[in-house]
Amino acid sequence: MSSGYVFDTEAIIAFLYSEPGHDTVADLLTDVFAGGVPGRIAEANASEIFYLIARFEGTDEGKPTKESLRESDRDLRTLERRGLQIDRADWRVAGEIKADGHISLADAHTVTLAHEQNATLVVGADDDFDNLPVTVDLLQFRNDSV
Repeated sequence: MSSGYVFDTEAIIAFLYSEPGHDTVADLLTDVFAGGVPGRIAEANASEIFYLIARFEGTDEGKPTKESLRESDRDLRTLERRGLQIDRADWRVAGEIKADGHISLADAHTVTLAHEQNATLVVGADDDFDNLPVTVDLLQFRNDSV
């Protein structure tokens, strides 16, 4: 049985920007925010979320601004205050997962954290989570890429 959720970058961005599938992520986060289940993101994914928000809210060319960097920080801190934890995954296990296949380094950290916490990993339509070298429960919140 899963002990909470680990959210991939795609899930949090979908939630924040009302992308397809955001309602499923919102339902899961509602449980996290109410204290019903633990919710986590890996530090590497927090970095991805931070820079993506900064770019999305920055200039028309996708460049971050001082204001968009502050907005990124505010959004992540708000999620933390509501109960979403930013946790460190074991770097060695993440390296082993990365070495095994085509997964990105940030995704390797999120897989590691879900594996370590025996948590359900919440992902989008990305097929990088197929055929992992460790066992994790996956919850795919959408079937098509955005």
